[in-house]
This record gives sequence, structure tokens and C-alpha cells, in this order.
Amino acid sequence: MLKRILPYWGLIAFVLAITGWLTSDFGFSGVAALSALSLLWFLFQAPNPCGAPIRAASRTCRNNARGLLRGCHLQQHKWQRMRTFFVHPRLRRCAAQLFANPVTGLASLGAIVTMVSTVITSTLALTGKGGS
Repeated sequence: MLKRILPYWGLIAFVLAITGWLTSDFGFSGVAALSALSLLWFLFQAPNPCGAPIRAASRTCRNNARGLLRGCHLQQHKWQRMRTFFVHPRLRRCAAQLFANPVTGLASLGAIVTMVSTVITSTLALTGKGGS
């Protein structure tokens, strides 16, 4: 059973971070750490389709990939995926790739939520405005 759960450790960290937000049991430092770990999982290990642009008009690669920032097994797709997120001139097209299907949409939403959570809780922990 552990082998089936272990690849999704980022989701467990995400649920614990949300629980920490709602109950204030972990403190801001704990929630920040869990959010940062979950963000790393969403960006580099969450299973989703590659989504790199391919030669066919307005289509994307459907191979399996790991993480929002990594492409599939094709080397060119890894660079295309990174370029799409960091240097792409049209935000609408980037958002369409981030939320192309439910799996990628959930991974993207999770990454955005954990990034915001990490920034907020880190700021609160560093400024000393947090409770515990």
C-alpha cells in the first residue's frame, strides 16, 4: 500500500497544509514548509500530460509527463514546456495549457494555491506576525 501512496506525497503535504490553514495547528512555519514541499511536488512530480506544442496545427503532446514544468521523454518537449511557462508572450495561451484538462488543471491550481500559501506563511513567519 505504501508503494501506491508514496508517489503522491505532495498531495498529502497539500492536504496537511490546507488543514494547517484551517485549524492553525501547525503554525505559520509548518504551513509554509508543507506548502513549499507541495509546490515542489506539483511543479516537478505531479503526473499530467506533457502539453508541449507539436507540429500539427494547434495541438499539444499527449505523452505522460511528471510535473508542470517538465515535459515528456522527448528532449525538445522539455525545453518547449519550460519556454511556454517562462518566456511565452501570450498569457491566454499559457493559461489554456495550464488548464487544458481536469488533471492538468488540478495540478496547476494546486501549484498556484501552494505558491500563494508559501509566500503568505513565510512572510508571516519571518515578520513574527503569526500566532505560534
